[in-house]
Amino acid sequence: MPRIRSRANTEEKFLQATLGLIAQGKYSALGINAIAHQAGADKVLIYRYFGNLNGLLKRVAASRQWLPLLDDILRALPLEPCSSASATMHDLVYRIVRHIRNDEAIINILRWRKAETNPLTEHFSSEWDTFWQMLANHLSNDLDYEAREVWKQITMLTALYVEAQICHESVNTGCIDLITKGSVIGRVPGFQETFNPIPDDPLPTNLL
Repeated sequence: MPRIRSRANTEEKFLQATLGLIAQGKYSALGINAIAHQAGADKVLIYRYFGNLNGLLKRVAASRQWLPLLDDILRALPLEPCSSASATMHDLVYRIVRHIRNDEAIINILRWRKAETNPLTEHFSSEWDTFWQMLANHLSNDLDYEAREVWKQITMLTALYVEAQICHESVNTGCIDLITKGSVIGRVPGFQETFNPIPDDPLPTNLL
């Protein structure tokens, strides 16, 4: 038993060391030596426990939920059937950006995935794409085919907008109004009566 606990503790040190380096923005130089040094453990144990760096990154990827649960986001939005989409999407963007900006590791994984493909960036990209696809399905529920296709485009463009904000890229702050113009929200069962107003917590100016 003590030996099993020791291994579990050491594995956790490696996971946290990896996340710590990513949060510090050192993902471009992430390697076995740097992680072992950060963890204060022998690098041989990384090979023993995870096989190699990719094996460790797979464990890091599976160790947590990177994005907020879609149900939680939907319950926080002012969802009313056939209402304007613009205010809802502005609200959603605010909540997603606020969630991500509170976690430096997520911010840097968003940046990292543009430069490198590895088990962690692939896992994150899959979770990211699934989130926006499911959002489009929910917000276009009970609408006709054309409207559902428009919502796929809206959420895809909103995802790009959010990523640009997080990565401090130049974005047109009026693009949400533009891409949602004329669109309405479908009927999202179970979420119309649970709207939670946004607390008074403005975004920092560097994300506006």
